[in-house]
Amino acid sequence: MDVTGYHLHRRYDPILNRAAAIADQAAALVQQRMREPMPATRIVVAKEGNCPLALIENYRATLGTELWPPARPATDYMGITTVSPDGALIVINADEHDGSLRQLDETLVHELVHAVQLGRPGKRDEELRGVRHNFGLERMRIRSAWKQNRATRIDEREAQALEYLARDLR
Repeated sequence: MDVTGYHLHRRYDPILNRAAAIADQAAALVQQRMREPMPATRIVVAKEGNCPLALIENYRATLGTELWPPARPATDYMGITTVSPDGALIVINADEHDGSLRQLDETLVHELVHAVQLGRPGKRDEELRGVRHNFGLERMRIRSAWKQNRATRIDEREAQALEYLARDLR
């Protein structure tokens, strides 16, 4: 699994190194427990201020556009998983994990669950519709947005329920 830093200062090296050390093991645990494959997944560790930029770069590459979204993505998360041109991208907010590598383990497991979810039939297309809507490229109907938000809440509960797998990481 590809784990990289995004414009990351060396003070975040412990977080980047831990993510790289456990990524493959965490992915194997998640796939084994969920009994589903994971799409090609890339993990990026960034400081809080650079997380939106990493996401925007990814979205622009995924959508094949030079446009910028009308609003900058939020930064109040520990990690976020989204579609990428070749599968899934996980962005880890290093500032949220500064000093707590155990919490990083749980976040990584949580986000890898979301990566597996993106591999489910129709899920990638659903996520892309939302991204295109956010970029102003496609209008999403209220009913579709409601259904997507409901599905997101269900996915979030599943990911939270599997965070216990982080206990098995070495």
